[in-house]
Amino acid sequence: MAAPTSTPRRAVPSGIDYWARYQELYPRYFWSEETRLASIFVADAKGSTVRDTAGKTYIDLTSQWATNNLGNVPPEVLEATVEALGRYGFLTYFMTPHVPMIELAERLIENRPSPNLSRVFLELSGTGAAEGAVKHAVEASQRPLILSFLGQYHGLSIGANLIGSLSSHERRYWEAWGGGAVYAPYPFPYRRPRGMSEEEYGDWVLEYIEEQVLGRQAEPDRIAGVILEPVACEAGIWIPPAKFVRGLAKLCEANDWYFIDDEVETGLGRTGKMWAIEHFGVAPDLMAIGKGISGGMMPVAAVMGTEEVMGEAMVAAGTTFAGHPAACVAASKTLEILVRDKLPERSARLGATALRRMKEWERLPTVGEVRGLGLCLAVELVHDKRSRKADADLGRRVFRECVKNGTIPLWNYGDHVVRIEPPLTIEPETLDVGLDTIEAALRRPGTGS
Repeated sequence: MAAPTSTPRRAVPSGIDYWARYQELYPRYFWSEETRLASIFVADAKGSTVRDTAGKTYIDLTSQWATNNLGNVPPEVLEATVEALGRYGFLTYFMTPHVPMIELAERLIENRPSPNLSRVFLELSGTGAAEGAVKHAVEASQRPLILSFLGQYHGLSIGANLIGSLSSHERRYWEAWGGGAVYAPYPFPYRRPRGMSEEEYGDWVLEYIEEQVLGRQAEPDRIAGVILEPVACEAGIWIPPAKFVRGLAKLCEANDWYFIDDEVETGLGRTGKMWAIEHFGVAPDLMAIGKGISGGMMPVAAVMGTEEVMGEAMVAAGTTFAGHPAACVAASKTLEILVRDKLPERSARLGATALRRMKEWERLPTVGEVRGLGLCLAVELVHDKRSRKADADLGRRVFRECVKNGTIPLWNYGDHVVRIEPPLTIEPETLDVGLDTIEAALRRPGTGS
């Protein structure tokens, strides 16, 4: 299936060295030079590409952090959003309920991963959705603690940063703000203890929860729920053993814990199914949704929950711009297109083809592992295969080499993993060119050969 045609591109103005001007202004106006990853300034975006102020086009393998799953500026979503802005402007959905919020709730319920999810709470961002799900779990259960996993990411607000534990760097200066989270290891198969199988590692983590967390940190009746990224994307596309996820769900059932599924980055077709939790065959009690839900048009997010957890409790959550009418319209249109064009299935096919090719890169001495589900792919870079020591410097060099040659993979400062999360609508030939660029960077002397 070909990607839909986007709006025509405007000509980049000539006569001014925009790159030099913005290069000077960026560090003056923004936090620091380190906040910028690619040394470009985008003039416009379309489909699977972005174009800079010099007129150079880049393949976008980021979907702008898995937000533009339908490509940059999807025409149908743009048209619906503009029309809704003219019709509704802004309405606060708690005070003045509106038609688009009802229609979005219906779309979400039509596409839920399990029939027990029957309620919807609207938020502004994925961070708000993760926090909203936790708030519902804590207040509905009247229990103070949440069990999370080391390496997960749920956002950078103070609350979400404490629920997650992606890195000690992000928690720097906030170490004393412990909040109500207790942690267990995330069973990331590549870095499992030597001599232990993937399933055994998952079993060990479940035993750790029962023996160490419940035995030494918190009794079961003090824990409201468990929050899990079914694929830990920001950590580097960690895919847990299916047996572990099913065992965790049973542990939740045995202890009356709510199972919170964070689908902010993994949902909406990214992993080859509409929701990543569908790979594991368990039914969550709460689900956080964000990023790609509006086709990249406007900020919107949602929490879905069961009747038990969301049907009665009056939870103090939400924010002013949550449930913006035009954002709800954009989200409804995005869900319509995802289903109509079978984009989760397309993601599964394209991702499987890409992964087969990328597995050949594991022959390179500095590629520890290639892994992925759907169009959620990762290359783990190491100093050597035996030690598996992470090589963040190599990650930076590979990223910059790719950008120089016209492809932008997904990478963040300090990462030793280069990720590939392109639009689900990306043309196969465009994806191939992007993979060519990454492979060349991996093989280039001084980067990865």
